[in-house]
Amino acid sequence: MIKKNKKLNMFKVKCSILITILLIFITIFCINLTRKNKEKELTILLNNEFLETINEVIIDDEKNIYFSKDDIQKIFDETIYFNEAEKELITTYNTHVALLKVGESYGLIDDENIELKGELKENKNLIYIPITDMQKVYDIELEYAEDNNRIIMDSLLKEKKEASIVKKGKVTEKKGFFNGKNLENLIIGDKIIILEENGKYTKVRTKLGNIGYINNKKLSAPAMLRENVKQEKQPIEVYDNYSNISGIYDNFSVDSQKLNVVVPVFFYIDKNSKVLDRTTSTTATYSVYKNWADSNGLQIMPTLTNNENVSSTLLSYSQRSQVINSLKEMMIKYNYIGINIELATIDDINSFYRFILELTPRFKAAGIKVAVTLNNSNLEKSRIKDVVDYVIED
Repeated sequence: MIKKNKKLNMFKVKCSILITILLIFITIFCINLTRKNKEKELTILLNNEFLETINEVIIDDEKNIYFSKDDIQKIFDETIYFNEAEKELITTYNTHVALLKVGESYGLIDDENIELKGELKENKNLIYIPITDMQKVYDIELEYAEDNNRIIMDSLLKEKKEASIVKKGKVTEKKGFFNGKNLENLIIGDKIIILEENGKYTKVRTKLGNIGYINNKKLSAPAMLRENVKQEKQPIEVYDNYSNISGIYDNFSVDSQKLNVVVPVFFYIDKNSKVLDRTTSTTATYSVYKNWADSNGLQIMPTLTNNENVSSTLLSYSQRSQVINSLKEMMIKYNYIGINIELATIDDINSFYRFILELTPRFKAAGIKVAVTLNNSNLEKSRIKDVVDYVIED
C-alpha cells in the first residue's frame, strides 16, 4: 500500500514538473512572439498604398499616433501653419479647420472645442500632431493593427466595399495555382475589404492590413459601405457690368449651362474685424435689384471688400474666424449661392491667404461657393486656384 502511494506521488511530481516546464516554454514563446511583433518595422497604409514618412511616427502608451508637421504637410495639408510665437497650429482640409496649441488637451475643430486624446507636442525640435484626434479634420478613418505594427488609413471620400469570409481560407501573395506566400489565414465571419475583383480571385485587405488574394468561393457578396465623393464644378459667368445695385437694367437671357452671377459689393470689413451689411441701408434699392436678378436667372454672389488694413483686421486666427463666421451667418440668412472676395487693399499678403484658406472649408461645409477676384498684383493665382471654387480675373 505504501509502495503504491509512493509511486502515485512520484507520478504526480513528474506531472507537475512537466506541466511547469511546458508553461515555461509557452511563456517564453509568447514573450518572444510579443517581442517579434514589437520589433516589426512600422508600416503605414494610406488608401491601400504603402506610405513613407519623412520623420519618425510616434505611438504612445495609450496608442495615440503622432505624425510630424512635415509629414502632415506632405500627406494632407500643404498649407499647414505653425505660429511659433503663440505655439499654435492651424490646419485645413476639405470642409474642416482646426486650431491646436502645444501642450493643451483641447482643440478647436470646426469652431467646436473638442477634448483631445493626445496633444500637440514638440519633440526633437519637431512639431508632432495627434493624427488619432485629427481623423475628422482629414476625412479619414484610422486603425492600428498592433499584431502587424501597421497603421491603416482610409479616406472617407473614397469608395469602400466589404465582404465576409464564408469558408475558411488563406490570403496569398499572388492569385492562381502558384499563389506564392501565405499572408494570413482567415476563418468564417472575418471581415475583409474588397480592393479588386478579377476572375476567380479577389484582391483584398485583411484586418491586419495584409493585402493579397483569396478565392471568390470563400467570400460573401460584397457590400458597398460608401461610394466615391464626386465634386463637379459648374462653369461660371460673371456679369460684372450688371453688378451695381443702383443701376436700372433691361431684361436679357443667360446661358443656362453656366452659373450666372452678379457680384455687387454688399459687405465690408470694418476696423474691429466686423462685417458690415450694406443692403440694410439701401432696402428699397436692394429689393428692386434682387427682384430684377431673380427674374433674369442671375444668382447674387455678393462681394466682400475692406476699408481697413488686412494687417490690423485679419492678422490673428480669432480675428479671421470672427469675420468668417459672421459673414457665413449673413450668407445663410440671405440664401446667397456664394461669396466673392475682392479686398480693395492687401497690405499683408500672408494674412490674406490664411483668411482664404480658413474661410473656404467653412463655406464649403455650408454649401456656399467661394470666388476670389484677382484685382491686386501681389495675388498669385497658383496659391488660391485649387483652394476656392472660382478665380475671377479682372
